[in-house]
Amino acid sequence: MRYIMLLFLLLAGCAGQGVDERAEVETGSPVVYIHPMSADLSQASIAVLPFQVPDGMDVGQGERVAVLFKDVLLAKQAFHIVKAVNRHYGSIEEAVALAGQAGTNLVLAGKINYLMSGAQFGGGRVDVSVRVIDVQSGDTVWYIGQTMDQKMDYPDVSLKHRLASVFSIPPVRPSEGASVVPNMLVHIAVDMSEVMAGARFVAKM
Repeated sequence: MRYIMLLFLLLAGCAGQGVDERAEVETGSPVVYIHPMSADLSQASIAVLPFQVPDGMDVGQGERVAVLFKDVLLAKQAFHIVKAVNRHYGSIEEAVALAGQAGTNLVLAGKINYLMSGAQFGGGRVDVSVRVIDVQSGDTVWYIGQTMDQKMDYPDVSLKHRLASVFSIPPVRPSEGASVVPNMLVHIAVDMSEVMAGARFVAKM
């Protein structure tokens, strides 16, 4: 009986660890492929167009991400004037033309390259890139990419965990809150806006 009690205490102690663990989010830093060499763009105006999305994805997702970037760019004061122009485009030339009609110096043409949200076991992956183009010259002044991941949160089906669950009260799982994908998109918008505001950048070697 004494050995059974010792086994119970050992397993209960192990089970108590990690009850509130969440799937780890890997916050990949933004990678800057192209950046301004010398010009100060803080006083420039920029038009933010709907982000292009993969085939099969609702175009409304690209519009929502564009609004998110517009708000964050304003908050970070990356540019003097930030306008949301809710008009879709097919080519970079069309994007530049739309910004010209809006009367801005720059245009932000973004793209959601990949977006996946896990179901039963959570997890997710978001891959976004943005290109900021000078309307007058047509040159790209910023080109930034960023990918973020959340690992799948698979249940523990080990023998130790199953034995422990026999002797312990099932834990009350806390609310997971907002979906991981919107949180990742906000994180990416903040990271990229800080890059363009001059806070930091990671140059691609």
